[in-house]
This record gives sequence, C-alpha cells and structure tokens, in this order.
Amino acid sequence: MSVSATHRTQLADAFLMQRDNLTLQALGAVMVQVWAQLVMHLITNTPDGVLNVSFPGTLSALARTRLFCDENLIETYLKTYAETQLITWDAKTGVIGLPAELKPSRRAEASRANGRKGGRPRKTPLSGVVADQRQSNIVLPISGGKDVARENLAKTPLTRTRDKLSLASTSSSEDKLKLDAMFKRIGPKAFEAAGFDHAKDMPNFGVVRVWLSLALAKDMTEAQGERLILGVVKDVADRQRSKGNPVNHMGYFSKAVEAAIVSGIVPEAPKTADERKAERAFEAALRDYQERLGYGETGLHRPQMSDFVAQVAA
Repeated sequence: MSVSATHRTQLADAFLMQRDNLTLQALGAVMVQVWAQLVMHLITNTPDGVLNVSFPGTLSALARTRLFCDENLIETYLKTYAETQLITWDAKTGVIGLPAELKPSRRAEASRANGRKGGRPRKTPLSGVVADQRQSNIVLPISGGKDVARENLAKTPLTRTRDKLSLASTSSSEDKLKLDAMFKRIGPKAFEAAGFDHAKDMPNFGVVRVWLSLALAKDMTEAQGERLILGVVKDVADRQRSKGNPVNHMGYFSKAVEAAIVSGIVPEAPKTADERKAERAFEAALRDYQERLGYGETGLHRPQMSDFVAQVAA
C-alpha cells in the first residue's frame, strides 16, 4: 500500500506520541518499539487502521514477521496497550485498531472513500457546456526525459543506503574480505555474549554479518561495531534472563542492535590499566586540592587529568 498524505500525517502523529506521551514513555524500551512497529503497520497496511487477527496463527505471524517480538508475549503487550489506550484491542473478536489520536480525520476518511469509488466527478462550467476533456490526456514533453529521472533516482538517499548495506554482495573483493574477517572474529563473540554455548547450542550466528554490514554502512570502525554489537547483545540477553525468559536464537537481538546502529551511539572503549591508574591518581589529587582550598590555602594549582596521563605514560 502506497503512503498517502494522510498516512504521512498519521505517521508524524505516531512519532510525536512516541516522543511526548508519558504513558508510552513509562513502558519498557522493547514495548515502545513493538508499539511503534504495530501502529506503523496499521497505518500503512490496513485500509482503516483496523486489523483482524482472529484466524489461528495470524497473531503469532504478525509478532514474528512484522513486530519482531516474542510470540509468547504479544497478547500481554496488546492487553497493556489497550488498558493504557495506546491502541484498541478486542481479545474476543481478535480485532486491533489505532487509538483515537492516530485515526484519520473525517475529511481524510471521506477523501479515501471517494478515492475508492474513483474520485469525485469532474465539474462542468456554469454555462452547462460539457468540458472538452481531450486536452487533459495530451502528453506534454518534459525536458530531460527518462535519463534525468534515472539520474535523480540513482542519487536518492535510499539508493545510497542500499548500496552501503549490500557489502556482502558488492563486487569489491576488498570489502568482502574485510567483512568476512570481521564476521569470523566477532560472530563467535556475539554468540557467547548472548549466553549461548558452542558445545551445547547450535552455533548459528550468521545474522551478525548483517549487523556488521550495517555498522560499516554507518561509517563505524571495526572496533566501534564490535563494542556496540557485543554490548547490546549482552544487555538484552541479561535482561531477558532476569525476567525468566531467556533468548533462544540470535535473530531476537536484531531489532535492538539495528536501532543502536542507526542511533550511532557507540559505547566508549574500555580503559587500559594505565588509564585507570591515571584516573585514580587524578581523583585523589583533586580531592586533596579541594580540601586544601576549603581550608583557605591560596596559590594552589588545580590538578589536570592530562598531567597524570603523561606521568603514567612516562
């Protein structure tokens, strides 16, 4: 289904809800992401923002293929959303609907209904003479033609992004070798960060290659991509285990990892032993400086972190 002007308005309203709605913000990050995927699907893939999932297996398929969430938790999520009026959900009939804030206006609904009927009939002039419609079908020449259209399409951000994300299938052997080496080294680490055991669990971590490709497309270094992926996987895995619902496959982490990559926020590199030593010395010197300053001493030199880094390096 194409994205109309009404759809764009609804999607913008959904974004503002995600930013400003305190009830939504009170939910966990995973539930907010699932809600965002759900309303986007209702807006762009249903004619009236209503979806019937009463057919057996439909709700599970929706969770697995569109919302990318745990199939066993989707009904709990829907119940929570409905109780907080973030969606409408009738468990008996299996009908999911958009909240009042995201439903199209009456004018938009009327326009959509007219569109399904073929649009409004064309008005004739007041004189009663039927308008000559032949000229409306004339194809006028446009400067540039198809070549210009192709050139513009080739420069769209979407195409550039797709080009970057297809590192695994590019003709550059250098890119492929780089991605292969990264995957061979980082893939097993991500598998272990998820809490899986190479001896007991099937070592299927091919999705890590996709994550690394995304990281490279965002111009991250290999070290940055590794820190981000391992950090997100470990955090999500630990959180799910604490809830008594451990992750059972690597694909579960995709949504969180890809969102982190898009954000571009990379965890800081772990400090070396020398850096930690310099940091401790600086903190001790700073405490001493503040105490002496409090006693009224003057002419004191305020400690600088750079001084202690240089001392440790020497």
